[in-house]
Amino acid sequence: MATGGRLITGAGGFIGRNILPHYYDREDCILYLLEHGQFVDRLRRYLDAHVPPSARDRFRVVSGDITQAGLGLDAATADEMRGNVSRCIHLAAIYHLAVPEDAARRVNVDGTRNVLDFLEQCPNLQRLGFASTTAIVGSYSGLYTEDDFDKGQTFKNYYEETKFLSEKLVRDRWDRIPSVIYRPGYAVGHSKTGAIEKIDGPYYAFTMIKRRMHLAAPNAPHVKFHAAPVDFVAAGMYHLLEDPDTAHQAYYLTDPDPVSYNDFYKLACEALGTFKPLLWLPPGMIKPLMRLPFTDRITGVPYSAFQYSYHPIEYDTSKARAALEPHGVRCPPLRDYIGVLARYFLEHYRDPALRRGDWLAATT
Repeated sequence: MATGGRLITGAGGFIGRNILPHYYDREDCILYLLEHGQFVDRLRRYLDAHVPPSARDRFRVVSGDITQAGLGLDAATADEMRGNVSRCIHLAAIYHLAVPEDAARRVNVDGTRNVLDFLEQCPNLQRLGFASTTAIVGSYSGLYTEDDFDKGQTFKNYYEETKFLSEKLVRDRWDRIPSVIYRPGYAVGHSKTGAIEKIDGPYYAFTMIKRRMHLAAPNAPHVKFHAAPVDFVAAGMYHLLEDPDTAHQAYYLTDPDPVSYNDFYKLACEALGTFKPLLWLPPGMIKPLMRLPFTDRITGVPYSAFQYSYHPIEYDTSKARAALEPHGVRCPPLRDYIGVLARYFLEHYRDPALRRGDWLAATT
């Protein structure tokens, strides 16, 4: 008998779809999967194709809108969810480095506030899992631990800033809403299949390499490439939510031993079957070129993404590793799966279904 409700916002997104299989055999809970607009039907189609028939009636797609008070739910659905929801994963956000300020604030900040307001009305709530990001570090350089938050950092874009502000909203209500904060790095493709849903982050570099535009690369041997496959990120979110001992903590869901950006470029070139960069130039020499309006169309790398390739930041993942070790969840090293990522990219990078650069389409 299903008695425990799990609310997942943005469940139809890249990470959300990889969390869902962890609940296929959980007969003790109903899942309320909150989606908005065009993503409602997309999620229903996904569930029909992937959820085992024996579990399908426990996966309920809910049409709503986190930018509205009460999450845009009809009264009957809202009442049912308030009575049943005991855990929530809040994923819904705009994940795009070039998002305009008004959209970022409306979805990432106001949306998080509305989710928190709704959860405070759920008398059986035990835990919120909030999807933050390593990008909240903004301009900060050096070591940034899982206990760190406000270090006086500034921000390169409205995505970073609004995710910082939304994490602050969660922290401000820790006394009323027991929460675990997830901070994933770049969530790349599945480590076994390589599957992705959009070209962004490290895949901009894949695009540049595929176009043979990587004769010169930024020389950043001491800058780390903070990435993790989506299956690890999703497993981490699931277990940290369900573990009774994780509240009021932030956890990095990224590679505990990341390679440098230089090594990432080399590994990517090997995996994509092409030559390695011939020149390693100081990022300051490349930066003016990358700021030109036509460069991103030629190379495939927008300036908003290029900035991360020379930002010296380190993350201490010790708390996440300790919390996930009992569940057998470990982040694999990039070398073990970059070939899978490259193969999927080469097979699908021309696929129009892979969303490219549209911040609205990147909203989940």
